[in-house]
Amino acid sequence: MNSLPKLLLSLSASLSLLVVGQGARAGEIAGEKEVASESAAVVDLDKLDNAARRWSAQGEGGTPSFVKHVVPMFNKVGCSARTCHGSFQGQAGFRLSLFGYDPALDHAELTADQERGPRVVTTNDKVDDSLALVKPTSEFDHEGGQVLQAGGWRHRVLRDWIAAGASYDAKTAPYLARLEVIPREVRLQAGEKVQLRTVAWFNDGTCEEVTPLTTFASNDDSVAQVTGEGLITADGLGDTSIVVSYAGGVVTAHVLVPQQPAGEFPDFPANSPLDEFVAAKLRKLGVHPSPLCTDEEFLRRVHIDLIGTLPTSGEVRDFLADTSPDKRRRVIDALLNRPEYGMYWATQFSDALGNNSSNFNSTFKVQNLVHDWLRDKLHRNVPYDQLVGGIITATSREGRPLDEYLAEVETVRTNIEPKSGFDDGTYAKRQTLDLYWMRRMPDRDKALATRAANAFLGVQIQCAECHKHPFDRWTQDDFEGFSSFFRVVQYTALDGGERKINRLDYHQVALYPGPDKRFGQLVKTHPPKILAGEVVPYEEGGQDPRVELWNWMRRPDNPYFAKNIANRLWAHHLGRGVVDPVDDQSAANPPSNPELLDWLAQDFIEHGFDLKHLHRRILNSRTYQLSHLPNDTNRGDKRNFSHALVQRMPAEAALDALARVTDTKLDFTSYTTPPGTRAIDIANASRFGDSEYFMDIFGRPAREQTCACERSSEASLAQALFLINDDDIHTRIADPQGRVARLLKHTPDDRELIDELYLTCLSRFPTDQERKTVLDFVAQSESRAAAMQDVLWSLINVREFVFVK
Repeated sequence: MNSLPKLLLSLSASLSLLVVGQGARAGEIAGEKEVASESAAVVDLDKLDNAARRWSAQGEGGTPSFVKHVVPMFNKVGCSARTCHGSFQGQAGFRLSLFGYDPALDHAELTADQERGPRVVTTNDKVDDSLALVKPTSEFDHEGGQVLQAGGWRHRVLRDWIAAGASYDAKTAPYLARLEVIPREVRLQAGEKVQLRTVAWFNDGTCEEVTPLTTFASNDDSVAQVTGEGLITADGLGDTSIVVSYAGGVVTAHVLVPQQPAGEFPDFPANSPLDEFVAAKLRKLGVHPSPLCTDEEFLRRVHIDLIGTLPTSGEVRDFLADTSPDKRRRVIDALLNRPEYGMYWATQFSDALGNNSSNFNSTFKVQNLVHDWLRDKLHRNVPYDQLVGGIITATSREGRPLDEYLAEVETVRTNIEPKSGFDDGTYAKRQTLDLYWMRRMPDRDKALATRAANAFLGVQIQCAECHKHPFDRWTQDDFEGFSSFFRVVQYTALDGGERKINRLDYHQVALYPGPDKRFGQLVKTHPPKILAGEVVPYEEGGQDPRVELWNWMRRPDNPYFAKNIANRLWAHHLGRGVVDPVDDQSAANPPSNPELLDWLAQDFIEHGFDLKHLHRRILNSRTYQLSHLPNDTNRGDKRNFSHALVQRMPAEAALDALARVTDTKLDFTSYTTPPGTRAIDIANASRFGDSEYFMDIFGRPAREQTCACERSSEASLAQALFLINDDDIHTRIADPQGRVARLLKHTPDDRELIDELYLTCLSRFPTDQERKTVLDFVAQSESRAAAMQDVLWSLINVREFVFVK
């Protein structure tokens, strides 16, 4: 194949290569810039109490509140950061709660006796000797340097609090009821500035402007920067959010820096309201959407996105020849009914559930059974709430007589041959997935809680295991209460004997509701509690509290459940979520288009949690079907869906594509799978055997992390080198039973053969120039067979093969 580089360079010149690559107007606040959202309450900010004014040299001073002023001040100057006294071990023997989430701990640390006495001295003539005052001002050696200026307003806040007795009563102290930032949305031109101001409402009915005690951070400095005092400067075109936090409350302000495009917004006929929400946001930003993609691009895109499978050359020919106006809709419907749909999406759901040997069981059989169960439910389009309910509320017997359940166990137990898929479909027919609960790892309760919150709610609560989440509402109490839903199941040995939980064998152990003796005390101190909701009463022998958790999830007013799956499917098909990352629905990470996500979730609920309906909504939208080719206004847009984002094929789809275009077989016997198994249908996450290296470099996740980021979609040099040089590629191309050999035998016309290779690899006919380039190359080659192998190798190695546009 010495002539391959020359041909690839020739084709590269002609192929369409892809680059991988709240108040009213609040004019006095926003510098007369337009404020696009209404305030929750009309307030005169200049008349509100303000710590910086009150404790300035000209201010009236007074007695500060520990919760309202002192704790937020420590956070503002960085004392309670994780790099300072907010770390687990503290600094120099002094520990504060991270970001001030626990005022009681902070007060105890400040007032506790130590070798040199307490850090605060309330005796009138000794107040200024308090270590809490002299250390931050660097009067004494302070590793953190000077963080308070002697005589400054922050220094006065702390001194006046100490002088007033350094009091704090957790039972009577006010707490933050609501935090608001003004303005909540602002439009600026590049270089313009606007000052944010924050207002806090407390449970005692008081209200203060807390801007001087608030921390500010920009989610994208390239669009807008923000100072520590809340002054925004528009730095580039686009939109972003400013994260605003005070006393444990987190809100965001939305900043838009629109461009001024030439010409009117193009015609954008909406296929559903979701397109209207996308267009409305683009109009705000002055961004014009790209036109629709071609039929060839749509067909390839929807095949890979929906079933992880390239269309055949015949499917491409038929689709291009079809002149009916609804042909795209009909293709979507057809793909949703193909068996590959269940295969591919069972693999996607297995990623989210962590279906691997360390999480579920050391045997591949268990992982295959989990995958089979998911594939069955997805193929039959079991409503999503029912599917999740089958996981969250799983039991082994499912209310059946013992004899019936034991018969099921015996059937599944006797199927041990991988050639049969380990099972005859018996386990897949179960209503619930009890294997999800039969995990071998330590801290099973916390691992299950974290995984469930991530997979089904798009919420990351793991930080709250140790401390309050820094950018969300979750506390340690929230984490423990949610984890207790996963502490109220027991296992019983079918033979009546005792078995250790970390040696579970699903053949011998059954799952049923009841208190796990390992977690008995935890359940008493932290009873099951809905996230940001009510405690679920639990008594041994009473109703399974997991049912209440599931009922809460599928309630129409649940702020996470439907939005999470709608966002995940949107991200899969569009290349980016409305909330991005998809598993970080948090106060600090707002959706780029809230109205779009709200509508998608509500439409999903109104249609009975129908996953296929949700796919149809997204895939039939004009937004999904836009071209990847940018225009002058949307070239830099990556978050508002103005054009398609080019995506690399997932590892499984790419491996199947290689086998399909070369017409060769894949061997997954090392995965203990039946012959003929597709890569998109592999149950376990182990990477070994013939596909180990390929799966690794193309980013198939090991399913060990509770994070959607574990699956990589990035391009890499290793991927390119594999497609260019690996023996497996050359062997497949030259296979005497493969595609090229078969076409050479049955297709004497070079033009026809070249067309077939293009349709097979790229799902389109070659352009006239491409056809001429390849025909000239073949004509100049000594061997027709070698030349056509070179052509197939070249098509595999253009970016258009592994990237979906």
